This record gives sequence, structure tokens and C-alpha cells, in this order.
Amino acid sequence: MKKSLILSAMMLMTAVPVLAGVDIHETTSPQYLYNGGYSDEAIRLIQYNKAYANGENLRAEEEQKARSKGWGSKFLDYLDPSRDDGRFFNRSIQMSTPTYEDL
Repeated sequence: MKKSLILSAMMLMTAVPVLAGVDIHETTSPQYLYNGGYSDEAIRLIQYNKAYANGENLRAEEEQKARSKGWGSKFLDYLDPSRDDGRFFNRSIQMSTPTYEDL
């Protein structure tokens, strides 16, 4: 009786972790991240990175807005590379020919 009780307890302990499985799609969902204590900005960056990896474009409107800037704003972006130019996650960095956009 004692052996069968110990054996059944060991079998139940091995089955418990299987019920706690979480897949990658659930762990990167905004609601899961918010409940995990991540900030809104971190959640936004994770969603952009996920879309970038899947070849999706989440910021098509902002990219179009960045393309239609005037020459004055483009010149200020050239002078100060740290300005938000609206092309975050929407540009391809070519490592063979580095430019000021790679900063």
C-alpha cells in the first residue's frame, strides 16, 4: 500500500508541470505582457519586433508620414540623429555602407 501510494504521488508530480505549459504566442500577447508588469512602451516594442520578424508592417501610416516630411525637418534630422523621425523598425540598415541613419 505504501509503495503504491508513493508511486502514484510521483506520477502525479510529473504530470503537474505539463498542465502549466504556455506557448510563445501567448507569452508575447499584449495582455499577457501587461499582466506580467511590462510597461506600455516595452509592449509596443515587442509587438513591433514580432511584426518585423513576421514581415508585417504595423507602422505603414507613420512610415508614409516620415516620407512626406519637408526639407527643413529632414535637415534637422540630419543634424540631430537622435530625433524621432518616424522610421523606427521601418528601415533596412545596410552594414556595407554606413550612414548617419545607422546611429
